[in-house]
Amino acid sequence: MRVRPGAVVDFFLLVFICMAVQQPVLAGGGTIPIADNLLKSAQLAQQQGVPTIVYVSREACPYCRTLSDSILGPMHAAGKFRDRAVLIELSLDQAGALTGFDGQPITAEEFAQQYKAQITPTLLFLDADGREISERRIGISNLELYSQYLQRSIDKALTVTRPAID
Repeated sequence: MRVRPGAVVDFFLLVFICMAVQQPVLAGGGTIPIADNLLKSAQLAQQQGVPTIVYVSREACPYCRTLSDSILGPMHAAGKFRDRAVLIELSLDQAGALTGFDGQPITAEEFAQQYKAQITPTLLFLDADGREISERRIGISNLELYSQYLQRSIDKALTVTRPAID
């Protein structure tokens, strides 16, 4: 079998072009807001009658990148949290203090210690006072079913933030 001169170069050029075209699509999955003021996030969630979801992550966590790129980012971009939750990301690598649920400064590490959320990724479902109101999601046990598990946790949290009307 003879390969046409330049065919290999053409092949790699085609692969490069495809990757370049796809990259913005993959990167545009949806930017998750960074946690800097938990009090303001909680107040917004309370006004909307929804829970605050704090997504605890780390830069070097490959599972966090998978969760962000495959589930949370696309869901956020598609508006799947609208009227259901306020989603914010708290990176344990974040330097400096942020504002806690009580309005006081707190570091990301202190927050993680307070909530026993040092394993990443972890999703915490919290009310306006920072109390857990649904089962936390730790790690990724099944990527294909993760969205369903996430929706169940949000549904449970909503029963607390939106009490049933008799």
